[in-house]
Amino acid sequence: MRTRFLGGVHPTSHKESTRRKPIVPLEEPPKEVVIPLVMCAEGGAEPMVKKGDLVTVGQVIAKPTGDGVYVHASVSGTVAAIEPCLQSWGGKALSIVLEN
Repeated sequence: MRTRFLGGVHPTSHKESTRRKPIVPLEEPPKEVVIPLVMCAEGGAEPMVKKGDLVTVGQVIAKPTGDGVYVHASVSGTVAAIEPCLQSWGGKALSIVLEN
């Protein structure tokens, strides 16, 4: 059961350095994209593709385990690897590497 509390969480935004800057497209698309299979604290995802598979943008590439989420390809390309990769929080998580 989830516990509720009055007021919620309001972390500071830290957007001062980018607040008034426009979003601009990349000059050239990335050659490789790493998609982590742990998207939330509730659980991860299990790959539905294997190395060498062709994927299209928006295709489901991993299904949830536990209370995780479905993971979709953000680019079209080939699955180059499924391996643990370093994540933004400093730990390693299973990730799907796509060659764009």
